[in-house]
Amino acid sequence: MDAGDIEVADEEGVVVVPGARREQVLRDARAKSAEEVDESLDAWEAAHRAKVDAILAEHGFEG
Repeated sequence: MDAGDIEVADEEGVVVVPGARREQVLRDARAKSAEEVDESLDAWEAAHRAKVDAILAEHGFEG
């Protein structure tokens, strides 16, 4: 990491945003958040589960 970089971590992983890209990343994150604001928790959970299941299936794991 360099000075000015931003590190973000949650239960899904860690990401480091280079300081030079932080403004664009912030704009993109705000746009993504605006898209998700009306999504219900049930809809989010279903979509998240589908993504996880697809990744597991790609690696030979069936649920």
